Amino acid sequence: MGKSFLQTGIDKSVKYIGIIMEKHDASIYPKYELPEGFSFARYQPGFDKQWALLNYEVDHTETLEAAEKIFREEFLEYDFEALKEKMVFAIDEKNNNLAGVGAVWDGDMFGEVQQRLHWIAVSSKYQNKGIAKAIISKLFDIYNNLGYNGYIYLTSQTWSYKALNIYTQFGFKPYMGE
Repeated sequence: MGKSFLQTGIDKSVKYIGIIMEKHDASIYPKYELPEGFSFARYQPGFDKQWALLNYEVDHTETLEAAEKIFREEFLEYDFEALKEKMVFAIDEKNNNLAGVGAVWDGDMFGEVQQRLHWIAVSSKYQNKGIAKAIISKLFDIYNNLGYNGYIYLTSQTWSYKALNIYTQFGFKPYMGE
């Protein structure tokens, strides 16, 4: 692809290691708001295409088609009602562009369904503006408003060390096993 770390926030020059991070009390987290001129929206028809384009842009998938397939299979076909309730889209109000996205979603944590932060991404045009932190705060709000049990996790990788830093600011710690 030839995308740079500055464009994607993913540094593929670092050795890839998959990481699980967990937080045992999701009721405690820092609160961040979107910058002025941005707002949150819930899923609307057409957002699936914007989601796919954004995740492809930031190198979360190898192809745009792969991103579209992931959205269709993980969200649209899996639980459409949950999609409308558990995913947020950060929108640049000036030009109606998708700036970032994230979800609270079912995940399999060693054979047990747990809630996780999932597919968090911010467009390269909007990085370093606090949008990721605002999305994560909003996802914690959603998680708690839905009455989940306090434990939440996420998966990431060493390539995304900037994101890992943000996750630690929210109290996530690497999963080290039992």
